[in-house]
Amino acid sequence: MFSFNISILALAIPATFVLGHGHVRRVVVDGVPYQGFERWSNQDQNEVVTWHFTTGDEGPVPVSSINGPDIICHEGATNAHGSIPVSAGSQLQVVRYNTIGGFQHPGPEMHYLASCGDAGCANVDKNNLRFFKIYEQGLVQGGMADAPEWNTQKWATTEVHKKVQTEGDGYIDTFTVNIPRNIKPGPYVLRHEILGLHKAHEGEAEFYPQCINLEISGSGNQQPEGVPATDMYNSNDPGIALDIYVDLESYKVPGPAISNLASKRDTSETIAGRNGKTSRSKHYLRHLKAHSF
Repeated sequence: MFSFNISILALAIPATFVLGHGHVRRVVVDGVPYQGFERWSNQDQNEVVTWHFTTGDEGPVPVSSINGPDIICHEGATNAHGSIPVSAGSQLQVVRYNTIGGFQHPGPEMHYLASCGDAGCANVDKNNLRFFKIYEQGLVQGGMADAPEWNTQKWATTEVHKKVQTEGDGYIDTFTVNIPRNIKPGPYVLRHEILGLHKAHEGEAEFYPQCINLEISGSGNQQPEGVPATDMYNSNDPGIALDIYVDLESYKVPGPAISNLASKRDTSETIAGRNGKTSRSKHYLRHLKAHSF
């Protein structure tokens, strides 16, 4: 029989695990904000810099769709017509918004770039984009899953979310992206992706990709080959098909390796924590798993 405190935790879990839906509201470069696509806005969105999408609840791309076109830039994505001028070696902030608490799902953060070529990002066929990874971070600190605080088992997304801010009638989480110094100038799509692993033990990891048009300036000369987004993941990858409700001490971020033009500050195999145990959780974590959705 569960204790009163454990029962209270279980009642809180459903609210925690729906707090992932949302979108990129804006991107900030050198203090200048660039507007993102707003699904329900009546304002003119001809010059927004994030690709349009069609998902009604701003929810995830499911595992069943990771080898189809929706994984590229989100469900039903179409080209944005605006673009952000950015210098190689500079930094930008991707501001994600939702109305139900911010992005609280545990998981990795990944950044990709793809050249738009002569077509330009407003016209390029998304199926022709070839993405190379410039950043990844997964498990920051190993340990037992401890939602909703995530102070023992820490993830890239949960660490960002600890700085969540209110904005209007919703909440924003701000992610930082660094543009490689030696990249060849030109038009690129930045693919910012976060992954929710709260239901991965049920085969239901959640993908949240969004694409942003950039016009990169500089004197670099490197442009890796890249791969189609539809070829980046498999449903049985160890970073997708796993149970995080254990004493988790290592995690392999899914997708291709970080390209050689990016600084490998975060390796694909994150080792964190104390003693390498992956023992099963106690009763409260079994209950937590049963109520995640």
